Amino acid sequence: MNPVRSKENFAYADKMLLLVSRTFALNINVLSGDLKKAVLLAYLYLRIADTVEDDPVLPALQKEALLGLFAGVFKDGGYHETALRDFLNALPESWRTSADPNYELCVNTETVVSLLPLLPLKYVRPVSNVVQEMCGGMAKYALKQEARLAKGWFTLETVAELDDYCYYVAGIVGKLLTELFIVSAPAISEERAAAMRKLDVSFGLSLQVTNIIKDIHEDASRKVCFVPEALCREFGIPHSPDLFSPGVPIEKKGKVMDALIQKAWGHLKDALDYTLRIPRRYARIRLFCLWPLFMAAENLRVIGKGENLFLSEQKLKISRVAVKKIIRKTMLHFYSDSWLRREFLRMRA
Repeated sequence: MNPVRSKENFAYADKMLLLVSRTFALNINVLSGDLKKAVLLAYLYLRIADTVEDDPVLPALQKEALLGLFAGVFKDGGYHETALRDFLNALPESWRTSADPNYELCVNTETVVSLLPLLPLKYVRPVSNVVQEMCGGMAKYALKQEARLAKGWFTLETVAELDDYCYYVAGIVGKLLTELFIVSAPAISEERAAAMRKLDVSFGLSLQVTNIIKDIHEDASRKVCFVPEALCREFGIPHSPDLFSPGVPIEKKGKVMDALIQKAWGHLKDALDYTLRIPRRYARIRLFCLWPLFMAAENLRVIGKGENLFLSEQKLKISRVAVKKIIRKTMLHFYSDSWLRREFLRMRA
């Protein structure tokens, strides 16, 4: 690819990032160089997979086929043009004229995928591997979701199944970030790298479980509940959709959600420990991790007790002022492990 075309395609990737996720655009853009490009492209590829998996109209078998074709583009760490053409040809015709930027990104997959071979091989392999693994996991849950929705609701049976679902949509992203950070930051020793690898899946789960908590009503509007059935039964609620029944005491609902909130706090503690393994000299990488971590913590702080989620169907979420405050404070204190731990404990309290 000639330099002019490469520059144009990266400009398109930057534009689409802002259109499909302003939140992630914030911390991706704090990175620089090849690391930023690798994380940017990985995010867009995973967004394409997520758009397929999350489509409300496509049958599960068609989602499975599309995800398989998309995974094939990255087989053996390469860029397979034949698989890419097959994926593009299989996309629904309605996506080609949609104003939704997620569908536009899918239709223009070639523009962003063609950039991956321009990166050093040490970035290409981890990105390719995680896209393939995520596509496989998403296909599995697309089939599960359709089968369970046919019975009324999509629910998860156990906490282990919740962890498995969260692993495929977020945990493996933590694994990817570790590998990209290690090849970008020579001062991350083998000891630090080993410690990060023990925590990286939990880093991804911390953000996903927090999203599940704050999006509980939004998910319920499409007959989806990620709160495990077993957890509900533990507190005397027969089925997780009963969380949205006015006949169930709010105290019971609150206890269920409190258990999930504590799970999220535990993962966020791991996420902080993960971030503190990154040497202070890598300010941009630390900030990349700290911003979503503290925003998730602030979301949980705003939610407070589980009962609050059922006092109103309006989503409880942090304000723009709080977001700006988190960015400002972490930019001042990113180097101080003790300050970061104190701030985290203050928010959790």
